[in-house]
Amino acid sequence: MSFSLFQRAVLFGAALSCFGVPAAAVGAGTEQVADPARRPAGTHAMAGGRGPHRQSSLRAQAGRSDDGIQPMQVAAVTDRVTERLLRDVRGAVQDSTAASQQDLAKTGVSASALGSSWTEVRVVPANDRLLGSIGGWRQRLSKAGFDFTLSYMAEGVANAVGGRRTGFDYSHQVVMGTDFDLNKLFGMQGWSFHMLGVQRAGRSVATDYLGKTGLIQPQQDYGVGGNVLYKLVYMYFEKTLFDKKLTIDFGRMPANLKYGTSYFGCYALNSVICAHPTGLSVGSKWRSWPFSQWGMTARLNPGHGLYAQAGFFEASATEGGRAGFNFSFKPLGYVVPVELGWEPALGHDRLTGHYKIGGYIDTSNHPDPFTAFDGSPILISHRAARIERQRGAWYVGADQMVARFGAAKDQGLILFGMAGWDQGASLPGQSQYTLGIISQGMFPSRVTDAISLFWSWQNVNRKITRYQEMQQDLGYTTLRGGVKLPQSNFQVLELTYTAFITRGLKLLPDLQYIVHPDANRTYPNALEAGFRLLAQF
Repeated sequence: MSFSLFQRAVLFGAALSCFGVPAAAVGAGTEQVADPARRPAGTHAMAGGRGPHRQSSLRAQAGRSDDGIQPMQVAAVTDRVTERLLRDVRGAVQDSTAASQQDLAKTGVSASALGSSWTEVRVVPANDRLLGSIGGWRQRLSKAGFDFTLSYMAEGVANAVGGRRTGFDYSHQVVMGTDFDLNKLFGMQGWSFHMLGVQRAGRSVATDYLGKTGLIQPQQDYGVGGNVLYKLVYMYFEKTLFDKKLTIDFGRMPANLKYGTSYFGCYALNSVICAHPTGLSVGSKWRSWPFSQWGMTARLNPGHGLYAQAGFFEASATEGGRAGFNFSFKPLGYVVPVELGWEPALGHDRLTGHYKIGGYIDTSNHPDPFTAFDGSPILISHRAARIERQRGAWYVGADQMVARFGAAKDQGLILFGMAGWDQGASLPGQSQYTLGIISQGMFPSRVTDAISLFWSWQNVNRKITRYQEMQQDLGYTTLRGGVKLPQSNFQVLELTYTAFITRGLKLLPDLQYIVHPDANRTYPNALEAGFRLLAQF
């Protein structure tokens, strides 16, 4: 099935309208998706195809011609073949997410990582969707230049022990995205257009039951932003140059969409871990999904798994507003992120890894909440605050597969770690350290299942701690931030199991142990029990 140029233009405009953007607004937006991990050598080809070669293979296993095969022999052979095909198809479903770079740079939610705010937003293959290929229409539209994604993610978490009180909360997120290959549509070589929005609803167990500040968010899909009817996350153009060695994106997107992130962090429910160190972004203009701002980013891939990327974004006061459609450009300053990385595939088993170092600078002015212009404590002198004219953060991160269980992507034992440090008096965090271990596909019949264990330690800005201690000395009963005791640090220990239920449906049971809810000792350490359910259509 083919489409005329006019039909393609009509479909392009109709798709934009369906996702809440009037066609007249298209000229403003663009955004890019992080480069995927490489496919390891020897990955599965899709098994079980039909045709003469497959039939001859069956005959060869039976050892007879078509006329000579007995029913019981056919059944025995078929059982063996079916068992092998089931293993291969499960591997192929996982392996499909490690398709070509062109396919991976499309919207969707990874079939392996169940998170949704991580930067490497990737296409979900048709064979890992509840609706499949929709009678072949998905492939036809893709060949014409259109790719769509729709997913529903629900998270339910109970504060079972400790915290402020016991109770259960539910939240959900609906992701709606579309990608346009402008080369297929209009002959624009190397150009594409990407757009994605979310709908979120529910309540936060963090503020209802765990504590009062929401500093720790056990539900990733509640996370930042809370309830939104529809929020535009990104809308951007992408241009590839020099045989895809250089990728440039410009438009409206979260400033940290491609920086300081790892999709392995989204095997966890807690937003402290998924998909980047939230201690580095909270309170800053280096904003996260689902917030967005005008900007551009460029990524250079010179080869040998090396890359360098840098961006330039507005430091906006609104970041798109509640619905994400505030397209005004009134920068208070600029956010400049940079990152260097190496993505090797080591040894005969092609053990994949991702290593990165980076950071950002925010040039917008912010009042120092604690220090007056003359250097005196504001709490004592009550004088005007000094102006902090620059702030930022830097980070290092790595993940490395150390043992491979099979040929499917990410099927192995993976070590994960990230650390980051804030620089700025007006930022709530001081530092964050995260470690993790992921074992995926240990069992041959459960290639996409994974067991994950994460630990994260986050320190509060020491200026906040000192300010609250001064308040306490002065007899305040409620300290800055609405807490009863000075804040210092908290820890999250999280155990998850990612289970492939059926095509397009995943379930993730989860346990979290939280030390120092609200980053102090007001409430006892808490045990959270919950789940994530992801349906990909």
